Amino acid sequence: MADSPPHNNSNGQNGSARWAGVVVTVVLAAGAMTVQWGVVTTKLQQVEKRLDEFIGEAHAIRAQYAEMERKIWFLEGKLSGLTSNSPRQSVPTTGSPVIGGGP
Repeated sequence: MADSPPHNNSNGQNGSARWAGVVVTVVLAAGAMTVQWGVVTTKLQQVEKRLDEFIGEAHAIRAQYAEMERKIWFLEGKLSGLTSNSPRQSVPTTGSPVIGGGP
């Protein structure tokens, strides 16, 4: 037992080792959080880019839809003009037919 070091010196070294362990753990945790923050930021940027693409596609589809509605309204107007009770223009029976009626 005389060969073993006193307990006071070993407690002081253990205390330093514990604090060193805490410091290393905090530094590693901070590094891991930094890396994780970078990963999350990158993923969010990818999601934002994809959402911007979806918004652009939605605008294009909306424009196509509006154009299609405009054409349908035009054709419905033409159809309603053809089926209305107003007198229709007739094609002349003699001579060559003229577009839009006759003289």
